[in-house]
Amino acid sequence: MPIKNTINQEEKIIYSICEGLMVREDFDLYVSRIWSHYKYYGFNELFDTVQGDWSEFDFGYLFSVAETAAKLKTIDTNSKLAWVVLEGKQKELTDFYRSAKLLLPVKSRSLEAFYLYDEAMQWLKA
Repeated sequence: MPIKNTINQEEKIIYSICEGLMVREDFDLYVSRIWSHYKYYGFNELFDTVQGDWSEFDFGYLFSVAETAAKLKTIDTNSKLAWVVLEGKQKELTDFYRSAKLLLPVKSRSLEAFYLYDEAMQWLKA
């Protein structure tokens, strides 16, 4: 599976790492496995996309993901989602996703993109 997760119950952080070619089915499965479960309510998440190939993703699909996430009662709006990205398409997709969430009529969790893992962790733990 291109998205691997490690759950740290003590820190209340989900560590997600993408590897290889990402397709919609991979991300849909991830949303159903992680974002759709109440057992992770209140958890922050570090989503590392650096080793993933996101060339198959487009802005329309990410808008639908933003809509789905906004409807999920299993995501704490006070939690944070940090994406570690490369410059280029990964950053553009993350920026678009964040903008799409702002267009939706519901409050959602904070999302920031970082180029460095350590900076993302600092933000999550602040």
